[in-house]
Amino acid sequence: MKSKEFELLRTVLNEIGWSPEEDKEDPIFYVDFGEPHKPVSDALAVVAADTQRFLFYIDIGPAASVNTRDEVVLFIALVNWSISIGNFEMNYEDGNVRFRSSVGFGGAELSASLMQNAIRSAMHVVEVCGPALVEVIEGSKEAQDAFAHCQEKLSD
Repeated sequence: MKSKEFELLRTVLNEIGWSPEEDKEDPIFYVDFGEPHKPVSDALAVVAADTQRFLFYIDIGPAASVNTRDEVVLFIALVNWSISIGNFEMNYEDGNVRFRSSVGFGGAELSASLMQNAIRSAMHVVEVCGPALVEVIEGSKEAQDAFAHCQEKLSD
């Protein structure tokens, strides 16, 4: 049986206007944003009742090649230092990049507005920095230049 927090997450995602696909075994929703998968390919929303956390991941497409991974890590470090909620992260083994936002709700009730705030914060950073990040991933822009392009908008 799915938790009340998971059912609330279903409601939140539907109210946003997304079409979440429920995992058959785990309390996870997938959201496929469709083509062209740049800068965002899909998202994953999880209610981890055992650890009392709501996690929201946005996958960035495409993956970084071996040649651009160091530059991508530099871009990620620059952006992460400038934001207060969430973070970009890269799997150095395969070059996959994602943005993660989360809320711990231990000892409190997980509300729709907490979920919406975590999702909204993540979407804002990805909308502002995602295109520049993809340029770094593809090797067409260096990290410092790409970061300068999105830095001002981060404070909005």
